[in-house]
Amino acid sequence: MRPSRSKAILIAAVLLGSLTLPALRAEEQKPVFEEWSILVIDGKQCGYGSTITTKTDTPMGPQYHTVLVQELVVKRLEISMKVTETSKVTEDADGGVLSFEEQTSTFGSNIESSGVREGDDLVVSGRGQTKRYHVPRLTALGPEKIRELTKAVPLKPGQPFAFTMFESEYPQSVVTQKGVIEGQETRNVRGVDRKLWKMTSELSILPGVTSTTWVDDQGNDVEGLTPYAGLGELHQFAATRAECMKEPEGVEVFTTSVVRPQRAIPSPGDLAQAVYRLTQEGPDKKFLLWNKGEQRILSSTPGCCELSVSAPTISMSDVTWQLPHADTPELHPFLQTTSYLEVSSPEIQALAKEAVGGEKNPIKAAHRIEQFVSDYIIHKDMSVGFASAQETAKSREGDCTEHAVLCAALGRAAGLPTRCVVGFGYLPPGVGDPALTNEVDDETGMFVGHMWAEAWVGPDQWVPMDAALHGFDVGHIAVMKTALEEINPLVELLGPMNQVLQDLKVEVLKTTPKPGLNTGAAAKGTVP
Repeated sequence: MRPSRSKAILIAAVLLGSLTLPALRAEEQKPVFEEWSILVIDGKQCGYGSTITTKTDTPMGPQYHTVLVQELVVKRLEISMKVTETSKVTEDADGGVLSFEEQTSTFGSNIESSGVREGDDLVVSGRGQTKRYHVPRLTALGPEKIRELTKAVPLKPGQPFAFTMFESEYPQSVVTQKGVIEGQETRNVRGVDRKLWKMTSELSILPGVTSTTWVDDQGNDVEGLTPYAGLGELHQFAATRAECMKEPEGVEVFTTSVVRPQRAIPSPGDLAQAVYRLTQEGPDKKFLLWNKGEQRILSSTPGCCELSVSAPTISMSDVTWQLPHADTPELHPFLQTTSYLEVSSPEIQALAKEAVGGEKNPIKAAHRIEQFVSDYIIHKDMSVGFASAQETAKSREGDCTEHAVLCAALGRAAGLPTRCVVGFGYLPPGVGDPALTNEVDDETGMFVGHMWAEAWVGPDQWVPMDAALHGFDVGHIAVMKTALEEINPLVELLGPMNQVLQDLKVEVLKTTPKPGLNTGAAAKGTVP
């Protein structure tokens, strides 16, 4: 039972979004290790996890093949989504990873990647992209070696442990797990009182998220518990394969990721600036937010941060170049094709020409792309997990993530450098989206996990493009900005979001209207 296996697929299901890929099969022989567990949220069985390891003998020595599967069913505003993650890792007797395959499937989107060791590098391929990562053989150990090392940790109170492990969702770097044996306690597990050893741990890619595992005297997993911001507590209980095959129940997760401020922000599109106070419980909580351009950190202490968000003030007179921009070393990350931004595909090239037309001014081109994508995506709902630009170009459906990646890809195809932004977007009371009306039709409105795009128009000058909310306004709080370079970007995008969302409270301290606007206007949705 490895709590870390749930990280990307569960957070993605909540913050960014029923198809199931067939499981990768282990070799047809008796496993050296097999474990099954049911996944429970809010008392409901929502899926299962399994780990099966087999061994083969080769001229180079024994090899271990571990297949890990997790399947979860959640609901976003009553839309059921099945998320399936399957991973196969092959390692040698020392725990050195030799190869891996990774498949993540959500409705409307599939992520597939694989990698093979070449010396001290892992060569990773997926979605037409190949990257080489320097990860020496014994710096990131495979799952069978980690299981062996975990079982060897002495079960005594205060015993620390630390491992450097390989995660197929995050092959570009070593993942560190640190923890401690807390001690023994009596715990009621599925109606039975058992005396178990409690151990807590944290992964470097999910800072601030503490997982708890209870094991018996032989070190066998009995129960796991991982809290996820916006999702609640995910329990894993050791179970039989038959129990795991029970039809799962979908748990509504969208509403649990909503953050309601203490008061509404009427007409955020009419504001020049908004000042917010963000707070989290816990003495060591430190906010990691974007601090540049339109968003500035005014003060920050553990558990509290004040920041200002300003409407963009870039004017046409600031433009010093015309489309397309040359692919310079400084801007290459923001112009290149990536696994989710298929810039060179015929579909994206054709849509870029349609969106931009003959426009050469980068600011005007950014606005044209924003409006084009807003009109082009017809089915605006939460039934898609995390689709690429090309997938969205074909389906014409999705939520904020699909709008953002399509904006970014069309910009790059037109020679306009772009990046994506992950953070929070504000929906005022009475927002017009029928799918959200019942959730936001109250006195305060709400902040939800959100994604939008930006276009580079000059040094330190980026024009926001939010096609999902019909334009950028001061109701946007940025957590991180990225060129979206990784083959599987979910952990990169969602780790920081999960950290910020935990126990988050937002206060609106001050709003400043744009000059000349009627400050008494009625509340309305965001506008360009």
